[in-house]
Amino acid sequence: MPRAFTQNARPALRRLPTRPSRMVQAMVSRLLPLLFRSQGLELSHRDAADGLAKAFAAQQSGRCNLLIAFRHPSTRDPVVLADLFWNRVPRAARRLNLPLARPIQLRFLYDRGIPIWAGPVIGWLLQRSGGIAIHRGRLDRPALSQARAALAQGRYPLVVAPEGATNNLSGEMAPLEPGVAQLAFWAAEDLEKAGDERQLEVLPVGIHYSWRKHNWGVLDVRLKALERHLGIASATGSSGTPETDRRDRLIQIGMNLLSALEQLERLKPNQEQTFSERIEAYRLQGLAKAEAHFGLRAVGNLQERCRRIEQAAWDRIYREGVDQIPPLERSLADWEAREADLQLTRMRLVEHFTSVSGHYISDRPDFDRFAEMLLLVEEAIGWIEDKPWRGQPSLGAQRVELRLGQALPVRPRLSQYRSNRREAMQLFMQDLEQVLVAVMPEAPL
Repeated sequence: MPRAFTQNARPALRRLPTRPSRMVQAMVSRLLPLLFRSQGLELSHRDAADGLAKAFAAQQSGRCNLLIAFRHPSTRDPVVLADLFWNRVPRAARRLNLPLARPIQLRFLYDRGIPIWAGPVIGWLLQRSGGIAIHRGRLDRPALSQARAALAQGRYPLVVAPEGATNNLSGEMAPLEPGVAQLAFWAAEDLEKAGDERQLEVLPVGIHYSWRKHNWGVLDVRLKALERHLGIASATGSSGTPETDRRDRLIQIGMNLLSALEQLERLKPNQEQTFSERIEAYRLQGLAKAEAHFGLRAVGNLQERCRRIEQAAWDRIYREGVDQIPPLERSLADWEAREADLQLTRMRLVEHFTSVSGHYISDRPDFDRFAEMLLLVEEAIGWIEDKPWRGQPSLGAQRVELRLGQALPVRPRLSQYRSNRREAMQLFMQDLEQVLVAVMPEAPL
């Protein structure tokens, strides 16, 4: 995600209420095709629109409640899904002669930090499109209660991203966070307590981006620009084939970037370690330094640790009554805010490489994976240098493919949840991960 620089302490973040507006939704739904046309983005929904039309018809007729869990590889996902739900699904419903009693409206969870880096206009649109803002780094009871109530009441499908954040890789999924399973089981319990016999289903939606034209020449130009910037002698033609040549060049660029990250963290590289081992050591070192700054314990998985660091940074940047404190105290608060922003950026760099293992291109050396890794490297360099990397020339227009996975019923799992909650949630997340992997284009349907 883009970086929002902090120079001073700011007033405390206020809760953003959900203020859905059909007029705003109608306006946005009309503008989306124009936006995609201007960007050259081609949408392919295969059978997803038809399957969702049937699911929404069942939901609106009171036969089931829906929780939609989508893959989250890009910051474009919200507008892509909005077009799917608001434009493609209603057209599919009409074509299939399915009764939709009312326009499709949704409730969805989004990170409270998005309006900080994306701007107040985006925050305003998220509120009026049915968004529920949630602080990811703490137990945000009001947001969770609102999402739970929406899912149990069933009038509006609830949409969540189980990965929690974008990983910028369409062909590899980040570890799933357990919040989606917890919300599903909470809502299923609420339905049962109320004597409500409606089914509760989790619908997985896969999202995959690719380039419409595989312009290897452009990719080579941008590889060359990175090599010049990093002071690397180009190894063009040294490996025998264009495929292995580009792979070796990108690996060399990645190793140089990793060396810079290790230097940033004062981490002495171990040349006997593999790339995967070194990137993991960097991740752990970066998180440990940020946690030490904020006095946090190093517990949980990488995502949980990132969320706690994010919240600790926000607590020092956004403060109650900051405009009423004495000048010296205000100066100290500004100092703490700047230091917190630095630690937040350290965490963002670690998070940026959450899914980088060193095998992404070797496992499938196609243009799309090369291009995605190239963009990851360029963005990381831009963050380190405090200025966006302007990669030129353009890699070209993209296509996005949406697929609908097999629905996961929740209520049949309730007895297992009551006997062993942790095990039931783990099994549910494993099943959800399998279905999301199955709808990736590399996997056969």
